[in-house]
Amino acid sequence: MTAPAVSRAEAARTGYLHGLDLLRVIASCAVVLTHLVGYFTLIRQDFWLSTWLEQGVVEPFHLNPRLSFFGVALFLVVSGVVVTHVANRERPLQFLRRRVVRLVPLLWVVAVLVWVLVNLGLRVSAADEGDLGFGNLLGAMFLTNRFQTPQVVMVGVTWTLQVQVAFYCYVALTIPVLRKRAWIPPLVAAPVCFVVLLLTHGADTSAGEEIGRFGAYLPAMCLGQLISLVHSGRVDALAGTAIGAVHFLLFCWTDMLGWYAWQGDSAPRTLLFAVLLTVVLVSARGPVSRSAFIRGWSKRTYAIYLIHLSAMYPLYDALMPHLDDTLVVALGLAFTALSAEVLHRVVEMPADRAIRRWERRERTGAAAGSG
Repeated sequence: MTAPAVSRAEAARTGYLHGLDLLRVIASCAVVLTHLVGYFTLIRQDFWLSTWLEQGVVEPFHLNPRLSFFGVALFLVVSGVVVTHVANRERPLQFLRRRVVRLVPLLWVVAVLVWVLVNLGLRVSAADEGDLGFGNLLGAMFLTNRFQTPQVVMVGVTWTLQVQVAFYCYVALTIPVLRKRAWIPPLVAAPVCFVVLLLTHGADTSAGEEIGRFGAYLPAMCLGQLISLVHSGRVDALAGTAIGAVHFLLFCWTDMLGWYAWQGDSAPRTLLFAVLLTVVLVSARGPVSRSAFIRGWSKRTYAIYLIHLSAMYPLYDALMPHLDDTLVVALGLAFTALSAEVLHRVVEMPADRAIRRWERRERTGAAAGSG
């Protein structure tokens, strides 16, 4: 089942951007597709979908093998648009509180599930983790596992959450400036990222590498922020394009030197493609972007993002030797959708309702106190 579509009146009142729902859906499809065909690369087995993707999409557009980084780049850019959009109407602490409630409960549940699966000897990513202790579980739950030496991956996609959390903190700190001089925060972020990269260049520790990755990938989220600011008219299009060019060149420079941007030889081109797609679709208001199906799928993309590897890979390992590859792939996708649906209803929706009830009580108490 899907969530009801947002009405035209509500969209006009809240400034809801239907195009972001469609972009989230595209990003989730790209991430799942990348890891799906990546599984066949991992087991050194040919699959028709892998061939079609390479010959039909990757080679003509000169993108990374397996479409690597496209989904992630799109998610980062879209996240930059979204958090900038909502930050305009939220207080700094409220902004951070809502982001924590959005990210943490589901992250904790999935981390526990992955920890159990890995300790049962099941494959949940390309990494071979071995036995994991309770400390590894805590590291995955609080996003510190990649700062350990040696690194412990567990939930493979959570490196992007670290980048997002850093950006959320930056946005929260700069909300007062963002509302008065909206061009300043994205402009200041560029030299900050540059300094972070300089200070961490050549780091031989996991912590140094992870901190450097903030400097490498925060520009992608800043590009999303600039798209939001230009779209809302808070930053002039020419100024936004100029600042965006600085961030894009910073990402290109990082990629050229081989620092942290390990997503493939076509990472800058992929990021540019994600930015252009966001610019084109952010204002989409057609029947597809406004449909209840797309809206419902969009609400579940975070759950899909976190659980898809853990849902697909163990199932593929168990069934590939016995059933047709295409049938097993379809079963894996169906199980991913089912798992995401359960997580959305059991974890995400109750957490969202809880924070909104708490905020209503807080407003009621404040009104009573002032009365």
